[in-house]
Amino acid sequence: MSKADVYSYAGPLAAVLATILWGGSYVAMKFALQVFHPMTMIFLLLVVSSITFLVFLPSMLKKQQYSRGDWRIFLILALCEPCMYFIFEGYALKYTSASQAGMLSATLPIFVGAFGYLLLKEKISLTAWAGCLIAICGAIWLSLGAVANEHAPNPLLGNFLQVSGMAFAALCAICVRRLSRGYTPLFITALQSWAGVLFFAPVLVIPGMGLPEGGGTFLAWSSIVYLGLGVSFGAYSLYNFSISRMPAARASMFMNLIPVFTLILGMIILGERLTVEQCFASALVLGGVAVSQKT
Repeated sequence: MSKADVYSYAGPLAAVLATILWGGSYVAMKFALQVFHPMTMIFLLLVVSSITFLVFLPSMLKKQQYSRGDWRIFLILALCEPCMYFIFEGYALKYTSASQAGMLSATLPIFVGAFGYLLLKEKISLTAWAGCLIAICGAIWLSLGAVANEHAPNPLLGNFLQVSGMAFAALCAICVRRLSRGYTPLFITALQSWAGVLFFAPVLVIPGMGLPEGGGTFLAWSSIVYLGLGVSFGAYSLYNFSISRMPAARASMFMNLIPVFTLILGMIILGERLTVEQCFASALVLGGVAVSQKT
């Protein structure tokens, strides 16, 4: 295999590795939320990732090419993700299961395509629109057919929050695609983490949102480290790298693997199960996404 071949596979490989880490994030969040308030959990995981990024700060500053007006895109990027995305996802995991949240993450390419059409004037075929409609119907079916249980006390609300979060993730993907022309994926991800720390820092002084009494459990803190180091640092760096090596819409297609990994991990670690009706609804979501990506 030539060097050019290895380079061509770098983007897809990075995207796959990112989806594996993200698949485990839904399980880790369920553990962390047993102890921490959603906002506190988000702040702590961003602190972990931000500290990690400081190690690379000297090298990162030498490789960036600022263009006039980029700060506006960075501002939109940070507001979309980690700020709004993590708020929606953090609360979503309080009300729905990791398996359902992971399945709904497959709607990301739908939102990327829609925002590409609305904001970038990218053309979308009738087949893609049909796929979007199918996936949306599947997401609605999955949510309406969900039954409240110990893993998902209010699945309809949780699933709605998860889908809303994916819309912000899609806006983030479009911003990253634009910024990747002058900035490294590592630098972009680092700024997201640092901005997130500033945004969520006030939670420490808000009643009911600080650190729990007793400091929390080892499992909860281990989940925070995994989310901060493995996901906020590792997965986002890998995904932003993949977007810099291929179109955002193509990179987002790899996000379809997240539900698979999440479902497997949710069943093995958390003992979650989908009903037969939810399995059909999930298949409709994935099928719709697959149809929407056909050219």
